[in-house]
Amino acid sequence: MMRAFGGRAFDVSERAQPLRRRAVLVLVLFALASSCHRAPHAQRQVAATVFPLYDIAQRVAGDRLQVRLILQPGLDPHEYEPRPHDIAGLADADLIFAVGLGLDPWAQRLARAAGAGEARVFEIGPLMDPILAPAGVVRKEPLVDAHFWTDPIRALRAVDVTVEALSNLDPGGGPFYRERGQELRRSIEVVHAGILRGAATWRRRRIVTFHGSLFYFAARYGIEVVGVVQPVPGAEPPPQHITAITALLRGPDAAALFSEPQLDPQLARALARETGAVVHEVDPMGGAPRAASYEELVRRIAHAMDEALR
Repeated sequence: MMRAFGGRAFDVSERAQPLRRRAVLVLVLFALASSCHRAPHAQRQVAATVFPLYDIAQRVAGDRLQVRLILQPGLDPHEYEPRPHDIAGLADADLIFAVGLGLDPWAQRLARAAGAGEARVFEIGPLMDPILAPAGVVRKEPLVDAHFWTDPIRALRAVDVTVEALSNLDPGGGPFYRERGQELRRSIEVVHAGILRGAATWRRRRIVTFHGSLFYFAARYGIEVVGVVQPVPGAEPPPQHITAITALLRGPDAAALFSEPQLDPQLARALARETGAVVHEVDPMGGAPRAASYEELVRRIAHAMDEALR
């Protein structure tokens, strides 16, 4: 668990985390293996709740598994209402990758409704050393950020976890999944190195995001999320909160302002008109044509930072 101190997040249980991750992973994978009681299929089926997990899973799986995305690009996971088609599509899923950490609680309900069973929902987020967003930035109390994949180093861990989960599900494909996982890791490492070079040129270091989704990216590349426009997705923030955000967007050390395509941009635009700030768009969920891979998702975030912070 992370603690906020002096505007930064620190891990107070760093030594325990690797052992805890391995222990939890072994237990989860054992449960998954024990739950595979259906008759054999010509091709096993896997699902993922959001695009970043889907892209990793389908690139590791290749043509050995059928991988399905539940939440279609452009939709907000906080406001998602499952459709009958979504439930029916999961009936044969042997494994459902979910984020957890409060982002996609509907995954368990979907699994139950489809008859897939809760044991087949594998929440990756709790294994990724979740960041506790500092109190006062998001709301009065600290809040865990679920968007761990905006940090490519954590995405590398997610690749490893996915490889192990799929190898457990399909032991005969283990070498195949490991090889593809290594290819994906190399690609992500190249992207990370490029962002590091770009981050060294950013003169501004303070940002205001529309939603609390960039704490991992900010921590990895040396910037600070000083405010969040909409602390609770779908809920209008109180006037005093808007006043505080407005102050952050003014003055010689004004923070850069970011919106997200999955959320209504009207409030961000109103803040821009009030303060003279420029609204820059970032897409932390991906899946749209301009962010059709995990690597492109992170590159697009970095490109938005280039425009706003240089």
